[in-house]
Amino acid sequence: MKLYVELYFSVSGSDPLEVVKDIKEAGFEPVVGEYDFVIEYETPEEYGKAVDKLSRTLRGSEATFRLITRRE
Repeated sequence: MKLYVELYFSVSGSDPLEVVKDIKEAGFEPVVGEYDFVIEYETPEEYGKAVDKLSRTLRGSEATFRLITRRE
């Protein structure tokens, strides 16, 4: 399954390019189109780890996100 991330930046937060770099380093792949990043997972535990990693990565950046899961 795939977990897609739609990312929203704050003008008073971290530099968007730094946020993108950090998310890529956390294992999320950038995508072109409707969503900004994707990561694959197989189990609920992997899903939870991915969401936790994303939350920790964005903490303090003032960026927010929306998650979409798809079975593809």
